[in-house]
Amino acid sequence: MSNEAAQIALVIERIAREIMAKLATLSDEQLNRRLPVPDANTLFAIATHAVGMGEFWVLTLVGDRPSNRKRSAEFVAVGGGKALLARYQQWIADTHALLDTLPVEAMARVVEPPFEFRSTGGLQEGPLTVRDCLLHVVEHTATHLGHVQLTADLLQSGAI
Repeated sequence: MSNEAAQIALVIERIAREIMAKLATLSDEQLNRRLPVPDANTLFAIATHAVGMGEFWVLTLVGDRPSNRKRSAEFVAVGGGKALLARYQQWIADTHALLDTLPVEAMARVVEPPFEFRSTGGLQEGPLTVRDCLLHVVEHTATHLGHVQLTADLLQSGAI
């Protein structure tokens, strides 16, 4: 077992649970409310993108699971908080099932993300390892945690 992968799974879980905690404090109307800012995403869309990205980079690229991810659809997603929270729960469980027992040597395995996902994530050209992919998930999910926290605070304050 790779202690490194298991530790990364714990970090991903902690970030995901912080997102979930914020989402749980809001109504479906608030989650889907358009913000009065040009090109801003709804909170539901931000959270959908964060979990969609995490599922793809962990479960598909690292775990070799098939994916039907449509990245562009994540930014226009609408729906209910209960289903979104269930999706996060499943992602956390699946992430631990994969990473808690990942062999040490798997962290150096090279993977090839599609150009669309690599370019939007600001990643360099060339090979990426499983380790690179997992660190990207930590970084990107943490960035979206900040978006979720700020947006939720603004929605709850009545400022928007």
